[in-house]
Amino acid sequence: MEQRKAEFIMTIIGASLAILGILFMGIMLAFLGIGTSINTDALTSDDVIGLTVGGGIVFYFFLLAVAACIIGFIAAFKMKNGQNIKGWSITLIVVGGLCFFSYGWITGVLFLISGIMSVVKSSREKRNIFYD
Repeated sequence: MEQRKAEFIMTIIGASLAILGILFMGIMLAFLGIGTSINTDALTSDDVIGLTVGGGIVFYFFLLAVAACIIGFIAAFKMKNGQNIKGWSITLIVVGGLCFFSYGWITGVLFLISGIMSVVKSSREKRNIFYD
């Protein structure tokens, strides 16, 4: 089994950036809630629809940041211990793709790169077993 130090570090950095995403989205949700409760009489129906849709999108990004943080830390330590490396690598690729196209492209890129590197290393390990 090869050392997966680069994948571990990139996944930890990505999960830590997801924590920053959680804080940022939490602050946005708090301000969105405060902004809608201050003066609801002056809002038109279009404003209410816009705030509802915007709040829903921000809440979705918040949930995605929480999931990315949890999955990132779990995947990093499971891959470091050598448990089900290919499964966690594919999970990182999927979560990285979701993060890339939503709230945090840096987190997404880090998860995608570490997931792809782990999949390539695990397939190379299997190939070396057959040729040794």
